[in-house]
Amino acid sequence: MILGTFELIDGSYVGMIDTLNGSIATTIHPQERGPDYLVSSAESKGEFGAAWKRTSRERKPYLSVKLDSPFLVGPVTCALIEQEDGTYALVWNRRRQVEQPAV
Repeated sequence: MILGTFELIDGSYVGMIDTLNGSIATTIHPQERGPDYLVSSAESKGEFGAAWKRTSRERKPYLSVKLDSPFLVGPVTCALIEQEDGTYALVWNRRRQVEQPAV
């Protein structure tokens, strides 16, 4: 599921994350210490996530993004992946729960 779309502008990823309550203008900007990037938004009045550089099995670079906020039920882990048109998609996949055997 695509949560948002971004463009790379001056080393930062700038775009929108879609929520049930509307879209949130978001910036994923590089850091010198800590995680590789921080996720912030003017609407949230601060940071609400972090991102780390990763490489896929196919040797394609992407960002592993973790969003967290008091307004979320729990942390959301997703990936920022470059698309064929040069934009970036923030993609989330729900983890499948392992079914417990009946006792």
